[in-house]
Amino acid sequence: MKKIVLSITFVSVLILSLYTKGYCQSAVLDKGTFILVNTRKILSTETLQEGDRVYFISPADVWVDETNIVPKNSIFTGYVSMLKMPVKGVNGALKFKITHITLPNGETKEFNGKITDGNSDMIGGELAPPASYNKMTHLYQSRWHWSGTTQWVPSGEYEYGRHRGIKPGQNLFIELESPYISNQ
Repeated sequence: MKKIVLSITFVSVLILSLYTKGYCQSAVLDKGTFILVNTRKILSTETLQEGDRVYFISPADVWVDETNIVPKNSIFTGYVSMLKMPVKGVNGALKFKITHITLPNGETKEFNGKITDGNSDMIGGELAPPASYNKMTHLYQSRWHWSGTTQWVPSGEYEYGRHRGIKPGQNLFIELESPYISNQ
């Protein structure tokens, strides 16, 4: 009986020491972390529809301490979560949601993120250029007399918006919307 208790104690201490030395550690990418990605084909409002599947690739390793949590050439799978076609005065716009990561060894894991260009998660959506300009006089009073200047201002009519998209190799980021845990 004494040998069994000693054996169990010894095995427990051994497992605990291996665990604390990092053999069973997990690495975490926190919510809000940015991961550099790019695409290998054109993604545009001209060719996509909402719900279409899209793929992005990681051009570099992502390390947390001494753990390679996202290896180079990992593939991120997602879909078009919002698509607005161009209209008069506004360019087209896209949003992408990322749902899975496929590591180079073939392992697929759940992933929760969105594509961003660093400023906004919406690609496109800016105002189209004005279609014409009007001359406008601005009067002002100097110290001794009235004077004026002429300035070109937008007329209020805008051109038809253009399709927007992402070119192959363009650097984008995935912003994590929940923590990603990798057991290495």
